[in-house]
This record gives sequence, C-alpha cells and structure tokens, in this order.
Amino acid sequence: MTKRLFKSESKFLEKSRTAITNAETNPAIKAALAEYGMGDEQLAVGRQTYNASQGIWDKNFKEDTESSEASLTYSTTYNELQAVFKVHRDKALIFFKHKPEVLVKLGVKGRFPRKYNDFFDKVRLFYTAVKADATLQTEMDKIKLTAAQVDECLALLEELLAKRSHFDTELAESQDMTKNKNAALLALKEWMDDFYAIAKVALYDQPQLLEALGVFVRS
Repeated sequence: MTKRLFKSESKFLEKSRTAITNAETNPAIKAALAEYGMGDEQLAVGRQTYNASQGIWDKNFKEDTESSEASLTYSTTYNELQAVFKVHRDKALIFFKHKPEVLVKLGVKGRFPRKYNDFFDKVRLFYTAVKADATLQTEMDKIKLTAAQVDECLALLEELLAKRSHFDTELAESQDMTKNKNAALLALKEWMDDFYAIAKVALYDQPQLLEALGVFVRS
C-alpha cells in the first residue's frame, strides 16, 4: 500500500485552494508576491496544478467508492454460498463416512477451503459431481440435497464468479487512479512548498497576510 502524503488529503486540497484564491484576489498579497517573481503567470500554474489535483482526487474517491461497493456485494454472495456449501459438505462427510470413494469424488477430503480460488474449485467439483451422477443424486436426496438445490448452488457460484471479476476490475481501476492521485498531490505539494517559501519572504513583515494564505505565524 502506498503511504499517504497527508493525514487529510481533503484538508490539504482546501488549504491549497484557499491560499491560491487569496493570492489571486487580495491586491496586497498579489502585489507583494509579484515583486518576488510570483506573478499572474506563476499563480496560473498553481491554479492549474490545484484544479488537476482536485479533479483526480474526486475521480479517485469515486473509484474507491465503487471498489468498496463491489467488494461488499462480492463478500455478501461469497458468505451466502460458503454457508450453504458448508452444510451440504458436512452432511456428505457424515453420510458417506464409510464410502471414501464418494468423498473423493465430491472433493470433500481434507480441510474446508479457505482461499477463494480453492473454494470456487471445491464448490464446482462438489455440485457438478452430484449433477452428473444420477445415482449419487438419489443418495443426496436422502440428506435433503435435491437436484433443484444443486442447480441453485451452481447458479450462485456463477453469480459469485461474475461478482469476483467485477470486484477485481474495480479494485484495479481504483489502484491505478490512486497512483495518479498521489502523483498529482505530490506535484501540488511541491508547487505549494515553493509558493509558501516565496510568500514567507514577500510577506515577512505582514503576518496577517501570511495567515490569510494559511501560514501560521507565531506572535
């Protein structure tokens, strides 16, 4: 995970916006900055850098939200299928305890699958094995696992796989946008650092104007 540049990115963006706006609109601040090379052209660069950073930050926030929503949807369906499969698996382990060949065919030997890809594989193997074997389905009817339930579980698995793919896509988009956002914020930070350095010199004797730019001045 990339380390955040700021404890609060939104606070940094708002502080930057306020400083640039006041530098653009306050005549006294604008004149003082211009004497030290921070004129209209340079302020325009700052405004453009801020606008770009804010725009990318907004897009990243949207991508993060979509990624979180996709994750929640996926997790909900995963937990639903996991709970159903565990019941069917446990019952099969008990019912076919003395038929190891059936347990192998169902893929239920060993521990319950914890990794999501292993879980997908074991769920598919279990229900397709039952669906493909009429004799086995007849046995499963005895423990209340009907053919209709087998079809429902296989359909739920396909739904889960689709949601996993969607989540992976949203996560990748969010991660890419996060990289872009971090680069944009870094560019803005570098510009603001230069801006504040000039402002502190230009407004050295006017602390009240420095504070209007968000620079704290000890009394």
